[in-house]
Amino acid sequence: MSWTWQRERAYWAGEIPRLLRGGIWLIALLFLLSFLSMFHVVGVVMNALIAAVPLVIVVRRILAARDFDGVLDRRWQRKMTKWILGNWLGLARSLRLEARGPQGTPIVASCGKPTWQKQTCMLPVALPPGLVRENLVNVTGHLAQAFAASRVSVVGEHLGRLALRIEYVDVLARPFTLPLGLPWDGRTVVMGVAEGGDQWWLPVGPHTLVAGSSGSGKASLVWGLLLGLAQPIHQGLVEIWGIDRKGGMELAMGRDLLTRFADDAAHSVVLLEEAVAQMQKRARALAGITRQHVATPDSPTIIVLIDELAALTAYETDREMLRRANAAIATLASQGRAVGFILFACLQDPRKETLPARGLFTQTVGLRLRDRMETAMVLGDGAVAAGALCHEISPSTPGVAYVLSDSGTAPQRVRAAFADDDQIREAALTYFAPNPKPVIVPEATAEQDTTAPRRPRTRGPRKTQDNKEES
Repeated sequence: MSWTWQRERAYWAGEIPRLLRGGIWLIALLFLLSFLSMFHVVGVVMNALIAAVPLVIVVRRILAARDFDGVLDRRWQRKMTKWILGNWLGLARSLRLEARGPQGTPIVASCGKPTWQKQTCMLPVALPPGLVRENLVNVTGHLAQAFAASRVSVVGEHLGRLALRIEYVDVLARPFTLPLGLPWDGRTVVMGVAEGGDQWWLPVGPHTLVAGSSGSGKASLVWGLLLGLAQPIHQGLVEIWGIDRKGGMELAMGRDLLTRFADDAAHSVVLLEEAVAQMQKRARALAGITRQHVATPDSPTIIVLIDELAALTAYETDREMLRRANAAIATLASQGRAVGFILFACLQDPRKETLPARGLFTQTVGLRLRDRMETAMVLGDGAVAAGALCHEISPSTPGVAYVLSDSGTAPQRVRAAFADDDQIREAALTYFAPNPKPVIVPEATAEQDTTAPRRPRTRGPRKTQDNKEES
């Protein structure tokens, strides 16, 4: 960072107290040496000490300039560490993080030595017997206010290894972009940034359901997947079969990245049913050879990407189309993973009535949702208790989400990268799919058109009680 008066003042605000503390010891030393001033050597030492003071100040300032930000951060960290440790006991008692011991004496939750990574503090916490992880999760909001932090979360699953992540700057607060053409490891795709500043890698294998209210950033997840897989798409290792039931409003701009594309009910259902047919064909070909598909140009991983899934599974007015779409989605979700057919679907309404096959999606991403009930629908009650609060995500941070993987680990707070129109166009132009295939809706055959209509059923006379008595 460049030099500013504000940063210079911050440096001297911490430096002056340190110089004063050192000055007190220097004055005390000079006072003692003054009793021996009759010796010439002592007088020389005293003069040297006095002359060294400005030199030390100048040298310290020159050394600090080599890592000015680091100096300021370390001073701030020491100050906050002292404040946190000094106030923890009273804070834990006021938040009732205590339990009764065998003799009835209160045992308060204790904390260890904080460790810092820039402006994020990891504070180990030991809970007394009788308290559980949820007790600590429930007071994270109070702890954030007490520590003047932007966010506090609980890290770890076992009681003996719990820690508080105290963030004074939320790394997910600002939007960002990712470069195009990142290499693919065959298993995961980089989508954005995770809590703590590390890259967020989303496993590609599990069927993924993304749920979020309007404006929550579902497009960031869609384009994060497409742009993150741009290189394997261009190499033919991955095919994206896209369905956009908003008339192509979202996916049409990057259509060249898609091997197949549908934007209405008829084409969408045909695309899904052809995916099922190819999945079953591949399964028969791999039977007895391998139990796990490996992507190659001749046998690519096929990702069926569906935007506005509910338009297919719940809102479609044609009952036959609705039935066929739900059947195809359930078949793909239950049988596709091992043979390299993956579902990645987005919707706004996570209710079971909207998506009957919701339980077959083993990896879920919860963006901003309306209430705690919707959060539990997407991530489960256990995830909510673990601190995944999708209903508390700010509308000003689209793309922030909680991810619940199929590995059983705690939900991870992440933010997907933002992709603007220019980046999407560049990706479509540079990393286009090599073998696009149209989706063709078969026309009804003449035999089907001339099929005789079914004879309407006629009801016979109802038996009345009088008829029964006569018989």
